[in-house]
Amino acid sequence: MAYHLRPMNPSPRKPLPATAGIPSLSEPWGRTFVRRAGVGLMLAAAVVLLGWQFDVVALRTVLPGANSMKPVAALAFMLAGLALLNRRSVVPVPGLCRLVSAVVGMIGVTSLLADASDLSLPSDYWYPDPEALAIGRIAGRMSELTAIGFALLGLLGVLPDRSPWWRVQQVVALLVLAIAMFALASFGFQGGLRSERSDVTPVAIHTALLFLLAGLGWLASLPPKGLMRVVHAPSLGGLVARRLLLPALLLPSLLGLFARVAGDWLAWTQATVVSALALLSAGALAGLIWWVALLLDRLERERANVVALRDESHTDALTGLPNRRAFDGAIAGLVQGRRHADRSFALLMLDLDRFKDYNDTYGHLAGDEVLRQTAQLLSSALRPGDVPARYGGEEFAVLLPDTEAAEAVRVAERIVQYFRVWSWPGRAVTVSIGTAAAGREEAADALVGRADAALYAAKAAGRDRVMKAAAPLK
Repeated sequence: MAYHLRPMNPSPRKPLPATAGIPSLSEPWGRTFVRRAGVGLMLAAAVVLLGWQFDVVALRTVLPGANSMKPVAALAFMLAGLALLNRRSVVPVPGLCRLVSAVVGMIGVTSLLADASDLSLPSDYWYPDPEALAIGRIAGRMSELTAIGFALLGLLGVLPDRSPWWRVQQVVALLVLAIAMFALASFGFQGGLRSERSDVTPVAIHTALLFLLAGLGWLASLPPKGLMRVVHAPSLGGLVARRLLLPALLLPSLLGLFARVAGDWLAWTQATVVSALALLSAGALAGLIWWVALLLDRLERERANVVALRDESHTDALTGLPNRRAFDGAIAGLVQGRRHADRSFALLMLDLDRFKDYNDTYGHLAGDEVLRQTAQLLSSALRPGDVPARYGGEEFAVLLPDTEAAEAVRVAERIVQYFRVWSWPGRAVTVSIGTAAAGREEAADALVGRADAALYAAKAAGRDRVMKAAAPLK
């Protein structure tokens, strides 16, 4: 292996991972979101049921004159929220999630069968429902689209929690989200008002919103695999997904709602509405891009701070070389590689000869300059992958990966020769070096001890020379 002079470069550092400075949020995020989704479903359903019980229209609807969430739908959402809480052990009752999910699914399926067979259900008569009668629908009966959503939510809870069923659960949860998005967009463009019904089966806006919450809650509760792998990941991609997926899902519905408000309430012409939608779409896209850019900028600045702090804590301020802490980390990694992958490496321990006398003669500033030039000399004489470090005081250490004992001696002798011909301030400076090749099962402190013993043998033999350590004990 050839060694040659090269310009001084910063000592090699182990690169930080791309996610440095990014907090790991996946598991806590998933648990927290599922818990909040379950509580939100139950609270919203309870409010709707109170609205039916006490005949408070404002609690049954979101907008005046809009569709009401039916009491049976509110009950199904309450059970769906309970299933999510049990899934995350907030309500630790074994088997509860599967049981209440089966009830939710039966509510949806029973409603669909009753619609197909023109049958009545007991829930149709729980409370008076003049709004449904006014538009020719069965009192208290949820829409077909709502019933399909509950059938899918029930299916999510009864499927086994093991591979490959989690893939089916992801697809079913996405179908629930699709129902929610379709209903929200339909409400936006058609208004959801009694005077102008949607071309599709009507779904109350808060029903659509709770389907959205339930679908997202189930996705967050599934294993971090497949589609959810990136969302749960503690990486930049996972962080972006968690921040932007929900706004992206809501954007079409918000644009649709704007179109209906502009057309009906502001009396804009169709051409004006279309132009405004185009402008808003471009603005929304630009806003999302800007949000991502701000997020990336903040993360990059945080990562730069982490890098700076790491460099500062692992770098010797005087010489710019890795310090003792960095050396300890590097040698520990090489020892592991020696044990598990049989990768050879060697250690050089260097000590400047009679450095105290030099300091006493020329002053500490001149001594500091010698230490800086020693760092430059070592960086010039070694390969990019070698690790020179300031071990302490006038003592230095060099780690030589993929290097055997004989080659380590040749490298040490080359360094000694460099010291002899270097242009030092004041007078010549020489170095003594001890070399040791790592044994297969040798610990780091044992290797350092052997190299240190060889260094002191070089000192005792007259300095300005290289001594090879004895072989490690078997």
